[in-house]
Amino acid sequence: MEKSVSFLFGGTNFNRKKFAPDFAKFKNCTEEDDDSNKKLSFFEEEEEPEKKKNIVSSKKRKRKSANSEPVEGFDVFKSSKKALVEGKKEEQNTKNEILENSKKELNQRMEKDALSRKQYNIHVSGNNIPPPLKSFAELSSRYGCKRYILRNLAELGFKEPTPIQRQAIPVLLSGRECFACAPTGSGKTFAFICPMLMKLKRPSTDGIRAIILSPARELAAQTAREGKKLIKGSKFHIRLMTKPLVKTADFSKLPCDVLISTPMRLKRAIKARKIDLSKVEYLVLDESDKLFEQSLLKQIDCVVKACSNPSIIRSLFSATLPDFVEELARSIMHDAVRVIIGRKNTASETVKQKLVFAGTEEGKLIALRQRFAESLNPPVLIFVQSKERKGTL
Repeated sequence: MEKSVSFLFGGTNFNRKKFAPDFAKFKNCTEEDDDSNKKLSFFEEEEEPEKKKNIVSSKKRKRKSANSEPVEGFDVFKSSKKALVEGKKEEQNTKNEILENSKKELNQRMEKDALSRKQYNIHVSGNNIPPPLKSFAELSSRYGCKRYILRNLAELGFKEPTPIQRQAIPVLLSGRECFACAPTGSGKTFAFICPMLMKLKRPSTDGIRAIILSPARELAAQTAREGKKLIKGSKFHIRLMTKPLVKTADFSKLPCDVLISTPMRLKRAIKARKIDLSKVEYLVLDESDKLFEQSLLKQIDCVVKACSNPSIIRSLFSATLPDFVEELARSIMHDAVRVIIGRKNTASETVKQKLVFAGTEEGKLIALRQRFAESLNPPVLIFVQSKERKGTL
């Protein structure tokens, strides 16, 4: 205490003798204060461990809280981010599932189409080729074919589509250009007339909307007859280009939806400006291997240029498809589909062939008479090399 007093009164002069009585009182007070301080310090010593305990416990709580895992959903922003990420993952998973399912369906459909083509000996090349027809009923279910066409096909005795009809009709109905090779008598004529009528939908007075070119007048007349059988019960007009028609007809006033002609007659009408082909939507070259011969190329070129509609669909049909014809076809067609029935440039399996050697021209006549006497029953189609030879026969 003396040290504390000396500390308190350091730097001052205090006369103890003069203030002895007061100093004695002050001394007694300071002793009582020391006792109370001791008591207080005793309690403080008892309270300090409790404080230490409290501090330790709070530290333990902090450590526990630091080590403990956060409660899910407590942080609103973190939970919303997690939900967004999970939602994106679910969307991506669903998209992937849809893509996988669509790929599977596409592969399954392509396998079915390949099996169907193999069954009917159909060979195709091109991009995004439509599946072949299973039956004529699909014309109405898939493409909305009018009843009169199906009725006429049934009346003509067509129960099932032929191989060329199974593939060429869907290709043309899908708006694709096509060059097809199929044997004679395989139904090529209906393979291009049927989709042509379906796409034209209804008759029109705007002019000629479809052209069919044939290398010979007889073949053009035959195509016109078959086409008229198919339009029975409708208001379509199919016309055959004849000499009188070229000289006198005014095609601007003559109702005509489909015109069938040889290249030379149609070229004459174009040169005489009696016919307008700018609205033609379909151009068919029948027996294209003959039409692309050197003697007819200029006439074909004139007709192709006259058909100036940018959305025109061109198609070529032939019993044979030489390489030069295929090259010419690709030069005038865009993204075309090639359809071949059987093998390219080979004899038909359904036609019996026999080679007979005759020593002279008279021997050929004798062989023909023998064939007629044995098994050939009219009508019979005989091909000859020239007009002169036809006259002699």
